[in-house]
Amino acid sequence: MDLVRINEVVDVYGISSRTLRYYEQVGILWSSHPNNKSQRYYDTDALERLKQIIVLRKLQIPIKDIVIIFKSESTTALIQAFVDKLESLDEEITALSELRHVVNDFLQKMLMIGIKKISAITLLYEETEKRLVPSEKSEDFTFEKLSEISREALRLHDVRIIQLPPMRFLSSRLKSGQVANLDGGNMQNLFSKYGFIPKPGLRNCFYRKEPNDEWIMLMQIPNDYENKTSYLDEPFSGGLFAVASSFMEDLDNTFILLKDWINKSDHYELDINAEGKLRCNEMIEEILPWDIANILNRYQQDVFIPIQMKYLKEPTL
Repeated sequence: MDLVRINEVVDVYGISSRTLRYYEQVGILWSSHPNNKSQRYYDTDALERLKQIIVLRKLQIPIKDIVIIFKSESTTALIQAFVDKLESLDEEITALSELRHVVNDFLQKMLMIGIKKISAITLLYEETEKRLVPSEKSEDFTFEKLSEISREALRLHDVRIIQLPPMRFLSSRLKSGQVANLDGGNMQNLFSKYGFIPKPGLRNCFYRKEPNDEWIMLMQIPNDYENKTSYLDEPFSGGLFAVASSFMEDLDNTFILLKDWINKSDHYELDINAEGKLRCNEMIEEILPWDIANILNRYQQDVFIPIQMKYLKEPTL
């Protein structure tokens, strides 16, 4: 049986190891540790399942529905999921189409009538007719186009700019260099015996994405704490971050969309060092309390990407 290492799966399918672990956590994917190896490996059946999951997620089918689909032995659940999504899209398309034409009618009437007072908006509303105009655009459909449409449909509804203060972190990387296993709810308990318990939403605990798509946990500790644990500690310089909320199933797309938002911003840019790397690797923070997240089987995070003000950038000599 051919087995593929998790790092190779990440590279081939463009999906993070954290997302793969999430799929396993909710029971729609599986992996193995052959010969007691530390890394995960995926067999042919698992990779086929992953392809199915990726397509369903590109179609914006919720994870809770995908769980039901794979538990069912017939196509009934799959058909129902598509029907529900179509109904949801129809409602959204109708609302957006109506809004677009209301805005267009407002604009045209303002130009024709020469309205100069805000109070006249009410009169305009009473005269505006809502209409739907079907799209005449037609183009070839590809998997890449599906990915693009999926990200566009997701969108970022709220990007916040947050200043994190300097801190000292205890990491999940052991002093031996290995990274502790954070699966199975270990995150909230990893440092509990040392008196450090993360609290979602309080910005005292983060996951940081390492260059090899390895995720480590960072737990804030006092600056004067004497580290006698088995784990490495490190300083954190803080700084400015662009932040967006995401559920776990949308995490990979949220990173892409947030970086795109930064690149298009008139005021901010990625905080890149002299070596062309991010000043601080991308991070996430759990937002929804774990007891609630476990009940709902939905895990909400804030995504953090380091930025700087464009006009504060030091000139190049």
